[in-house]
Amino acid sequence: MSYKLKADSVSKISQQIGQQLLANAFVSDVKIDGERLISLTNSRQVNSFLIRSLFNQWKKEIEKLESPYFDFKHEKVKEALKDFMNVLSNHISIDRAHLEPLLVQAIADAFLIAFAPKLFLESVLDRSEKPQDFNKQFKYIKTNRDAFKQVVDAIGAFDTKASVLAAFDQVSADKFEDVDATEFMDKLNASALLAGAFEKIEPPKPAPVPEPTPAPIQEAPKVAAPAPAATPTEAPKHEGPATLNDQFHKEGKSLTLAEKLQKSMKKSIEASLTLNEKFMFQNNLFGGDAAKMKAAFQAIDHASDLKDALAKANEYNNGWDMESEEVEALMAVLEKRFS
Repeated sequence: MSYKLKADSVSKISQQIGQQLLANAFVSDVKIDGERLISLTNSRQVNSFLIRSLFNQWKKEIEKLESPYFDFKHEKVKEALKDFMNVLSNHISIDRAHLEPLLVQAIADAFLIAFAPKLFLESVLDRSEKPQDFNKQFKYIKTNRDAFKQVVDAIGAFDTKASVLAAFDQVSADKFEDVDATEFMDKLNASALLAGAFEKIEPPKPAPVPEPTPAPIQEAPKVAAPAPAATPTEAPKHEGPATLNDQFHKEGKSLTLAEKLQKSMKKSIEASLTLNEKFMFQNNLFGGDAAKMKAAFQAIDHASDLKDALAKANEYNNGWDMESEEVEALMAVLEKRFS
């Protein structure tokens, strides 16, 4: 069975789902913290967009800081504000009224990026000051990531909304994922709302095929069996680095994402990470398991040196992509802590 998103119903359905999720989250608490926030739903994409909305809100509030007596544009002040935001990210406390609009927007965007990706792009561009700001969205995109990577790579300094949408139209169909609607709704505990969000698409019935007229039976000429084909020699496989130690000692390593990590690593590893970084590691390296990530960082905290830290981290390596930004960032954390 195929499903088509009812685009006009996204806002209403997102509101209903958000209210249901929050009703469960705030049964016994007035506020929730960052640890619960990054795993509020079973949808990796919704959780990621929720973190995005929260950080965007913080950014707007920080930008309001102005004074006729102090220079908030000074580099040292900007660096101090950045450190301050990192500290805040480890002390989140948000009530239902303030969380609800952020969650509803995250759910709506998750619907669109999965089932109407061009509408998602248009929506984000409409909410952005300039088209180039869409590049900042990419780290939060988990669905149809390959397709939007192509769009982001095409955005230049002078692009307009129309040219960005034109770049989207050039993305080939095989770049987009076939997201299962029932599974999507299950992750949000909203299976009962499936019919309200999607319409069923019945597959077309195949045209009847006329029975072929049987041809007269003729005895086939005998043909000698062909000689067995030579078995092709398998090309040697290139084995990539299998451990963090191997990856760490590779040359020419780019740490684009890692450079954004905090400079100070004196505290425990987990306490020194921002909410964004915790979310990235938890979902991409530890399968969304917060307890597993916590245990890993506690073990690494007791490492005697960098080599020991890499070995302890590798005990939790369950098929990591050793070329990924997340692994690069983790190695940068360990290097800063133990070098």
